[in-house]
Amino acid sequence: MRKVALVAPALLALLLSACSSGDGESTKEADAKPASTPATASKPLDLKLPKKADYLIPETAGKGTQEIDSFVSAKDVYTVHVRCGGRGNLFLRSEDSDPVKVKCGGPVAIGNVFVDKGDEQSLTVSPDSEETAWAIAILDGK
Repeated sequence: MRKVALVAPALLALLLSACSSGDGESTKEADAKPASTPATASKPLDLKLPKKADYLIPETAGKGTQEIDSFVSAKDVYTVHVRCGGRGNLFLRSEDSDPVKVKCGGPVAIGNVFVDKGDEQSLTVSPDSEETAWAIAILDGK
């Protein structure tokens, strides 16, 4: 297994936990666009998405555990924007790593994940409660 493949899951955990625990937003309001209204949630969870971006997975929202479609980054990094409403936690799982915990009800968690360019990636979103609403988007690059 390549060294980068082992580093990527650890970086995802570190970046998402650091981003979700801070009070500040990493994206300026002027550069952010409002999230579209999720079909399965009662109100939108603003992901602070940039106006222009190359989406690997466009904004996806839901409730309960769900596998996110597989994607392939054309770069050596992709960016995850994730948020969940209410209380409890949301866990992001990939095939190669331990789950990353994101606290619900807090600011949007934004993290960069470094990977081998061209390798297929997949994530599973899994909240504490099957009634917890969440939203996620994955962008190519930083």
